[in-house]
Amino acid sequence: MKKFLILLTILIFLCFPVLANSIDKCINDANFELKSTVGVYVQNVRNDDVVYKKNEQKLLNPASTLKLLTFGSAYKVLGENFDFETALYKDTNNNIYLRLAGDTLLGQDDLNELFSKLKINFDTTKINNIYIDDSIIDKIPYPKGWMEEDTWPNQRAITPYIIDKNLVQIAIKRSSFATKVDIIQNDDYKIPIINELKLADKQKIEIKRLYGENSSIVNFQGTVSEDEIINLPVLNPEINFNIKVQKAINKNKIQYFKKITPKKMPSNVRKLASVSHNIKDISKDILYNSDNFCAEVVFKIAAAKYIGYKKSASFDDAVKMFNDTYADYITEGIVITDGSGVSRYNLLNPEFIVKSFAMLLNQTNIKDLMVGADEGTMKDRLILLRDNLKVKTGTLSNMSSIVGVLTTRKNKDLVFSIIVQNSPKRKAVLKNFEDTLIALLYRKY
Repeated sequence: MKKFLILLTILIFLCFPVLANSIDKCINDANFELKSTVGVYVQNVRNDDVVYKKNEQKLLNPASTLKLLTFGSAYKVLGENFDFETALYKDTNNNIYLRLAGDTLLGQDDLNELFSKLKINFDTTKINNIYIDDSIIDKIPYPKGWMEEDTWPNQRAITPYIIDKNLVQIAIKRSSFATKVDIIQNDDYKIPIINELKLADKQKIEIKRLYGENSSIVNFQGTVSEDEIINLPVLNPEINFNIKVQKAINKNKIQYFKKITPKKMPSNVRKLASVSHNIKDISKDILYNSDNFCAEVVFKIAAAKYIGYKKSASFDDAVKMFNDTYADYITEGIVITDGSGVSRYNLLNPEFIVKSFAMLLNQTNIKDLMVGADEGTMKDRLILLRDNLKVKTGTLSNMSSIVGVLTTRKNKDLVFSIIVQNSPKRKAVLKNFEDTLIALLYRKY
């Protein structure tokens, strides 16, 4: 038995250089530019042995792979069975409070159901006032690390007021005689639009706010060659939400004609009705679809619970939650400036990412929520590893990243982080490099 163990140890040490040499060759064959950086860290899940490392302490931008760690910290704080519950409460003076929960899946049908339940459980003719308690998170619309091009109309404002994903559908249509371009809005919430679109042989539409970032007037400029549907973020989420609340009230034939205003709910209230969505359902937008808005909202909502709902949770509260979650692995220079990976100022290193993710795998069921091969952002990638791989991908200009857990051909589990930064190569080329390296780990280890 002792001889067998000695022989096994020798074989393991002999295999490691072979694998390392193969990975080194894979990286060298990719012909990355001199200014490019490739960071890789691979660790055995079962015994924490380092399988491969390169620039593992180098501070790099993780792009959307950051979502795995920000959501992971939120998941630990909220719990695996957490429900984002939007509820109606009544105080002793028959004032109704609609308490927002940051439910990114909340829709008009949910509000209709909520007020239908209210009508069943309470005599709505006795309603004094209706208030909205929006105190769960602050109303700072964009993370400090975002640039101008990361804001409206490319991203939705971060807010407690969420209904139908805070998007409105705008139809761009050529007139029946193809003499002009019409802009059609069928949503109850209307955006003031100045239409300067013209017919042409090329489709090029530019959307911007007139008169500054706080303006509610939008200008459509450019040329139109075909009809198009555009999903545009609402300019004022609070107004949009209030319109949808009033619609639910009217649908349920509740006679209420006063203005609905924000007000923090007192302590002496009774719950009358609620609707909710589970964190597992919400996680799909974050981990499958890499939705930036959803990632930022959930990060703050978890921070609200983390601070005991003592105040409206801020991004700084969420960062404190993040740092406490991964305190054992944080090294000098690590910083996050948003919760979604949009920011160019996030700095993590591959070793920190892997060790933090390995901890999440050990303490939560987050692996079950992640995207597999040929799913979500991994569509048409590594199809043969469909049953062996769970990952989170990331992409920004001139960079690509992937973090995941892989079961190899020899039934060994590996956690890995791969980041390629400052490379002008096409996105498809960078993704192919990642796939090649992952396939190599699968075959060789």
